[in-house]
Amino acid sequence: LAQALGRGRDGGSPARRAAGAAMAKSIFHSIMDFRLNIDPEFQGWVLLFATMTAIWLFCMPCYCAGLSSSMARRFASAMNKRLLVFYAFMLVVNGALMFLIITWLPDWDYADYIACCLAVVKWMGKNISKFVSSIVIIVAFFIAVIFKDRIALMLGLDHHTIFRCKIRDCFYGWSPSRFRAIEMVIWKVEDLTSADVFSANNVFVEVYMGYNEAMKTRVHNNAGSACSIKETLQLNFDEDDDEEHLFIFVKNQKVMGSATLGRVELRPDMVAEVERKGREALLDPAHKWEERNFVQKKLIPRGTIWFRLSPVADEDNEGLMKTLGSC
Repeated sequence: LAQALGRGRDGGSPARRAAGAAMAKSIFHSIMDFRLNIDPEFQGWVLLFATMTAIWLFCMPCYCAGLSSSMARRFASAMNKRLLVFYAFMLVVNGALMFLIITWLPDWDYADYIACCLAVVKWMGKNISKFVSSIVIIVAFFIAVIFKDRIALMLGLDHHTIFRCKIRDCFYGWSPSRFRAIEMVIWKVEDLTSADVFSANNVFVEVYMGYNEAMKTRVHNNAGSACSIKETLQLNFDEDDDEEHLFIFVKNQKVMGSATLGRVELRPDMVAEVERKGREALLDPAHKWEERNFVQKKLIPRGTIWFRLSPVADEDNEGLMKTLGSC
């Protein structure tokens, strides 16, 4: 019985191999004989899209490195360590892709595609000098838009609002209703760096936030490295605006101009969190200037500032809403 089964297996194996080979040959021929019956103009667009896809596949590590997904970043890191293997593999994949697409297009052959690519390269080489200025302007524009925050920080203009107009204002009909008033109480600053070796710091605090004008405390002359401010400022605040940051500068007044001793920047969510703590603080007059009622923030490059934020009942807005409600 074992010998009979053995002979059966030996006899069936070549038949199965022949059937598998015939099926593979049939699939290969069906793939190679396939044609896209579309207009020649659309065939050119298909070939252009395939070429751009092949170029994008070569740039995949750079593309994945810029994504926010941790999986994409890990993939980019792994590919950067094996760039030679990645490009060799992608060369085979892109070669097979372009070979099949050119085969499927009835009005194109491989020599035509290579000649077209060489013609494009030749045309770009001849005319690149004509487009250099336009390309530079376009690239500079995109760099300015993408890195506008870093460029403004480098120029020292990140805290200034040049245009008091946003697309967000259109949804509110240019009404200031999206803002509400908050109160900023500055208690003290400590551990400030010395701006001048031969004189003490003349300390004041300067605050910038969104559409608000720059606001300043009075100058505390000869305050040195620490100063008790004890002043109150009021600001308009829109907590839903992600670009409305609170900038606090501690400065030293000089004979001409002023110098920054330290600064701190708070995002809108951080401002809302400080305001929540200020709302929960014990603010009875007897304990108004106690440490527990204030938030401590580190200054850059050195120093500490103590302040709190709390909501303000804006009587003007309340009166306007009552008037509108009675109409």
